[in-house]
Amino acid sequence: MDNSTKSTDSRYLLAALIEIYRGNSVPLPEFDPDMERNLLLDVFSTAISFARLDESRRALSEEIHKCSREGATVREQADLAITQITDMLNSKMLAAAHLMKIMDGGKFKLS
Repeated sequence: MDNSTKSTDSRYLLAALIEIYRGNSVPLPEFDPDMERNLLLDVFSTAISFARLDESRRALSEEIHKCSREGATVREQADLAITQITDMLNSKMLAAAHLMKIMDGGKFKLS
């Protein structure tokens, strides 16, 4: 992908996030910054409802605030995934899968 082309494939971004939160390495293209920021905000916002611990909900709120002010990237999420607690990673992974299912009109099924 050349420097002038930014990926707008939101399904790839969500699939990449799921794999990152599972602890896997994923090749990442340069994403369109607006699409990336908006999808990450959606993931963080949705993840709050899946989080079981207050600590995770607080951290997600902080990520939402930071993302809305400064932006966020999938690459940053890959770096953060190394240090975040399991509840936080699970809630983000579920949120990304939930958003992917919604985008596919409910046709997407997890095995």
